Amino acid sequence: MRPPASRLGAAALALALSAAASGAQLPPSAADILFERPQLQALKPGDSLDYSYSFKSADQNLFGPSFDDRIGLRIEPGDAPDKKTVAVDMFSNERRRAAGPFEDMTGNPLLTLMLEENLQRLARIFQANPRYIKTAIRLALRNAVATPDQTAAGAPGWRVEVAPFRDDPNKARMRGLDALTYLFRVSPDAPGEITEIDISAHDAKGGVLFEESARYAGKAR
Repeated sequence: MRPPASRLGAAALALALSAAASGAQLPPSAADILFERPQLQALKPGDSLDYSYSFKSADQNLFGPSFDDRIGLRIEPGDAPDKKTVAVDMFSNERRRAAGPFEDMTGNPLLTLMLEENLQRLARIFQANPRYIKTAIRLALRNAVATPDQTAAGAPGWRVEVAPFRDDPNKARMRGLDALTYLFRVSPDAPGEITEIDISAHDAKGGVLFEESARYAGKAR
């Protein structure tokens, strides 16, 4: 049972006072590092971000076939100096699909692209209302906090990991995907800040049941 709001507020206040007394810095919220930061601030028109994309499936009839591809983002001028328009190359060749452009952005639209791709896939698998799935993910991220992390190159960063469907009342109908975890890794030192998004579920033996991921692959002019 969820504690009353007053108890949640008291707990948060106690944590803040404890951190202040010790001189420690509270970890940022998931909403802050994923949705509020100006992740495109260091980029300029003409820059491009490339992300490798991978989808793996243990049952292609149920979840769809496995494949590897890419997502490309191109930075274009926005209507204000601190905002950008982002053109999107969502997959390639026969898998290419319409996406964007995203106008007057300060945040990295990779987050929106990945969550929307995942949302539509899950809605097809479960024959479910996308709003139900979206709400579960949003609530999980709203209550999450970041933990310290670093990139493969050793740059400091943050990670956020949530399991939105772990306690879902309909988990018995989710074909094992109630175990889905959503992992986000970000670093202020990385172009576009988002370095990895990994959405995965594993079977009882640790094998991949369902996985889709995007990883930063480079920046080019």
